Amino acid sequence: MGETVDPGPVSGRAILGQTLKVLREKAGKSLGQLAEDTGYDKSYLSRLESGERLSKVTVMEDLDSYYGTGSLLVGHWKAARLDAFKDQYKEFMKLDATARIMWMFTPGVPGLIQTEDFAREVLSGPQTTLEDDD
Repeated sequence: MGETVDPGPVSGRAILGQTLKVLREKAGKSLGQLAEDTGYDKSYLSRLESGERLSKVTVMEDLDSYYGTGSLLVGHWKAARLDAFKDQYKEFMKLDATARIMWMFTPGVPGLIQTEDFAREVLSGPQTTLEDDD
């Protein structure tokens, strides 16, 4: 009987690595030749292909240019990058990427605009404590 086994979820890094390997093989290049052509270390490229490592986006941009794949690898890299973060942060990252305004709340006066005169005024005023304190 021909049963298929579900390999489970495939990580974004694994898909990116497989894509890198397919593109390299389709171009008829060895890892050594690719390293020579691109200036990246052979072992570094090998770790990218095996999914052991996630590069910076600039590496994917370089490889997209090298293979002439538009932004295919950058797109795969963006998906793989999400795997590197816990689920609780993924929604925040999606929202942050589309945000137009960022509100930051700080107690009192932010440190960059505090001056010696400001600090002197605050510290020279009456220092109050809770009435229950001994």
